[in-house]
Amino acid sequence: MKKPMQWVVRALCFGVTSAFLLGLAGKAAADSISFQLTSTQLTTTSGGTVTFDGTVTNNSGGNLNATDLFFNFFAFDPVSVTPIQDLGFPTNFLIPTGTTSAVVALFNVSLGTVAPGSVFPIQVQLEDVNFDLSTTQTATVSVPGVTTTPEPTTFLLLGTGLAVMFTARPKRKNSAAS
Repeated sequence: MKKPMQWVVRALCFGVTSAFLLGLAGKAAADSISFQLTSTQLTTTSGGTVTFDGTVTNNSGGNLNATDLFFNFFAFDPVSVTPIQDLGFPTNFLIPTGTTSAVVALFNVSLGTVAPGSVFPIQVQLEDVNFDLSTTQTATVSVPGVTTTPEPTTFLLLGTGLAVMFTARPKRKNSAAS
């Protein structure tokens, strides 16, 4: 009876220790680099391109160049959406540890031919050469819907129809006159 109980205790100790260490590692990695978008929602036309600007914060403990960072894009419509990283291209710059960059172009999103009123969310995560990951954010690109305004002939037709309705009413008979 003693052997199975020792196995359970060891398994529990191993599980608690692993969970604690993984929790610390995950927290350190999530806080070491981050990015902040100036705007998370941009609008363009079908076939258009938008640029998401923002800042990058480096708390990794070491200096990073912009080319040491890259964006992971996922959970988007690959037929209609093409995200392309701008950060570090064409200009590379240093982001010292403990600092935040100036506002720069982070990435572009180009749309294919899409319907009016379409909305395209994109999940975005920043990663550095040390495999540190930022928190995932959602960037959204939308295409305005079609706005219709009636043509002047529509107003003319409506006005004529109303005029005919009011002038062509049957006349009431005066029942008191009989």
